[in-house]
Parts: sequence; C-alpha cells; structure tokens
Amino acid sequence: MATGFDNDVVVIGAGIFGLSVAWACVKRGLSVTIVEKDTIGAGASGGVMGALSPNVPENWSPKKQFQLDALLTAQSHWAEVDATSGLSSGYDRLGRIIPITNARGLEHAEIRVEDAKSLWDGEAFWHVEDPAKFNGWISPEAAPYGVIHENLSARINPRLACLSLAKALQSKGCEILEGWEMTAIGDNQITGHSGTIRVRAIVMATGVACFPYLETLWGRNAGMGVKGQSAVMGGVNATDVPMIFGDHTYIIPHENGDIGVGSTSENTYDDPYSIDEQLDTVIERALTICPALRHAKIKHTWANLRPRARKPDPMLGPIDGPEGLYMATGGFKIGFGIAHKCGEVVAAMIDGEAVFLPKQFHASFAEANK
Repeated sequence: MATGFDNDVVVIGAGIFGLSVAWACVKRGLSVTIVEKDTIGAGASGGVMGALSPNVPENWSPKKQFQLDALLTAQSHWAEVDATSGLSSGYDRLGRIIPITNARGLEHAEIRVEDAKSLWDGEAFWHVEDPAKFNGWISPEAAPYGVIHENLSARINPRLACLSLAKALQSKGCEILEGWEMTAIGDNQITGHSGTIRVRAIVMATGVACFPYLETLWGRNAGMGVKGQSAVMGGVNATDVPMIFGDHTYIIPHENGDIGVGSTSENTYDDPYSIDEQLDTVIERALTICPALRHAKIKHTWANLRPRARKPDPMLGPIDGPEGLYMATGGFKIGFGIAHKCGEVVAAMIDGEAVFLPKQFHASFAEANK
C-alpha cells in the first residue's frame, strides 16, 4: 500500500459489480474497503432472477467472446467463492430451453447448431429437441416446432451470491461498511458523513446512481434506470431442470426450490419500486409456457431499477475526473454473468496491466462518445 493512503482501493457499492471488483483486487493482494449506503446486494443486485445466459451463436464479436469467456469461467469462480465463504451462491449450469414457435425460427435454430460448435469452442451445445424430453416442464403447445436446448446457461441466486461473495471477502480481510454513504469524491479520496477514506484507487460501482455523477462530469445523460418486475413462486419441485426463456419471459428454478419468473423492462414508470399489471402479464405468459407453475403460489415479488448505460454496454475503467477514479457499472441484464470477469479487468487496470476488453466496454469510450 502506498504511503499516505488508508487502503489500496475503496469500492463504492456492495452490489455484484462492486463485490466482484473487490474480490479480484483482494486476490491480487490489494487492501480493499467497500462502502455501501444501504446493505449488501441492495438495488438491482437484490433481484430474484439470476439467468446467466449467452448471446445467440452468430455474428461473432469481441463483446460476445468476452461474455462467452465469462460464462465458461463462472463455475470455477463461484466454486472458489462458495468454498471460501462456506455459503451457497445457488450457482448451477443447468442450461436453458427456448420454445420454437414457427418454421422460420426452426430454420434459424438448426443453422445455429453448427455455429455453436465452432463459436463456443466445443465447450457447450445448442440442440433442437422435442419438448417431450423435459417431462411436462414445458408445454408442447408453447413449442409447436420443438425447443432449443443449450447447456451454456446457468442459474444463480442473486441475493445469496452477493452474501457468499461478501463473506468470502470478509474472510480475506476486506472491510465492508454498510450504511456508509459517500457524499463527495476527490483526488484519491472519498468523503461521507462517517469521515474520509484515502486510497490509491476509487471504484464507483453504484449501479444507476453512477449516472447522475457522470452527468455532472460529462454534461449529458450517461444512462438510465430500467425498471424490472419479477416474482418468486413456490410449491413446485423443479430444482434440477433447465431454465426456460420464451415469449420474453424467464422461468428460473433455483437451488432452494424457489422459481423466479420475470421480468419486465420498462423505460417509463411512475414508481420504480412497486409492482403492477405488467407483472401479471409476465406471470400469465409463464403459466402458458410452463404447466407446472399452474400449481405454484407467489411467495413474493420484486421491483427495482437496473443500470442501462446510454450505450448499452458495461462501463469499466478509469475516466477523466478525480485522480484515481474508476467506473464499474452498466451491466444491464447480463451483470451477474460477466461481473467476475469485469472485476478482474478493473483490478488489472488498477495494477497498471494491459487488458483485453471490447472497446465499447471501456468507460473512456463512453466518455469520448458522449
């Protein structure tokens, strides 16, 4: 640790991006403090879905390769975290099935069978199969042309994953200060009502709350919060079957017996934290696709804002502003799937290393294209 600093790194925000950056830094031997104005996993990271799913295997790009690399390394990452914490993140690579609803969809799905073999490096498959294979888990009427079955997708319990990662960090000496609200960022320091923390690097990982701060630096909107609504259903024994994605709806069976159903994507809303008839529509879709859910009960619901950058990619790395400031935000919909790899990239940047990162993911790219 450099002379005059309290720590090497302070991370603002204890959501999945902030915790992942901290974990990567700690593994490099850096001293880290996390400050969180609320609680661990609050905000978008406290959701109930947890789909870690790939892009369609076609029109390959550095962005898709980055996501593939993240998905292929997620199992070892979460196994290490859970072994360190003694908790379960709920991670399991059980795959995904997608109903095919028309002849054109079937044609495209069959073409992608071969594409997946080459683009996914033989690490996972994309097959076209009969829905009857899944023993009533998906309605044949919802998939008249069969289903796509791929085994790259995984599920995770977002809340439990954040708790497992936080405990693993604490066991490695990382201090997590809940209820610590940052009020100002200066050169190599942050200030809050509880005092000032001086560090070599500051990582802002506060999700939607990053955008107003960036707006003051850039003079324009940097992103927005997209509202999501979802539900947790119970009473169905389906812990070891693939997730379903159909009709813009995910059905995700979790390790603890809960089933996540969601979610909406709303750019306009009156109240970001309340549920309404749009969630009812999502649940109705799920009941049509998955007959087993007709006997399930809604245990609880969730609504919150997810960070979508103005250019819908993560924003990672240093920006012009206070000395030592880095960003880690904007993981809209794919945050849990790529967070550990994003954390590794930001930690490497802090250590002064050259990194591979799609140019659109660099915070400086978003800044330059404002």
